[in-house]
Amino acid sequence: MADTGFRRSLYVGVDIRGYGAAPEQRQQKWQETLLRSLDRAASSMGLNRARWSRQQHGDAELAVLPHDEPEPLVVDGFTRRLEAELRQHNEDVLPWARLRMRMAVHHGVVVNGPNGYPCRDAVVVSRLLDSKPLRGVLEQWPEANLAVMLSDLVYRSVVEAGHTSLRTDQFRRLAVREKEFKGYGWLWLPGCSDTIDMYSRPIVPKWDSANTQPYVVGAEEVSDVVVRGRHRPAAQRGLIGG
Repeated sequence: MADTGFRRSLYVGVDIRGYGAAPEQRQQKWQETLLRSLDRAASSMGLNRARWSRQQHGDAELAVLPHDEPEPLVVDGFTRRLEAELRQHNEDVLPWARLRMRMAVHHGVVVNGPNGYPCRDAVVVSRLLDSKPLRGVLEQWPEANLAVMLSDLVYRSVVEAGHTSLRTDQFRRLAVREKEFKGYGWLWLPGCSDTIDMYSRPIVPKWDSANTQPYVVGAEEVSDVVVRGRHRPAAQRGLIGG
């Protein structure tokens, strides 16, 4: 049997918002800024990006980290620093040239293939990254430079278990239905004020932004959501994303 390098590792996916509609010169600038921001954020936390296995696609990157890169440090310090890099860049450019990104993090099985990672957990992080709720967040909160979605596994084992400086009331649980994937992700907006109420606006996918009807949670998707230390039934609000 061929050696597929079977292992369990942390997946980190990032993607630039609005890249496809940007002119070529801006796309090139954004690519440079994306890589520079990721490298600086990792270096500032003592992480070695040279050891990360990376699939790059112009406006996006999917990275598989070595097992000895501390998962809580990636979820917490690295993510905060990445947002700070984006914020610093965006302060020096015109509003239409701001670089804003989505990020998804998941932990699971990694299997090497001839053209990527042919395993379910690689699909999970991709579906979270491309999900309508995460895309909608950057539409509804234009002040956010970075929108992060943790998989349910990463949230519960790293954040909820107390291995970071993050608080559970900084997250919002979102239902995700993308292609064959159906599950939950945990939204965090690093760099935004802790007073931000992530329930103040419905999350509408970008491509449906002209439609004023937000996604309404189905009965089978109702769950309790932690908001500022209190649990609210999501069904009462009816708007937790799609």
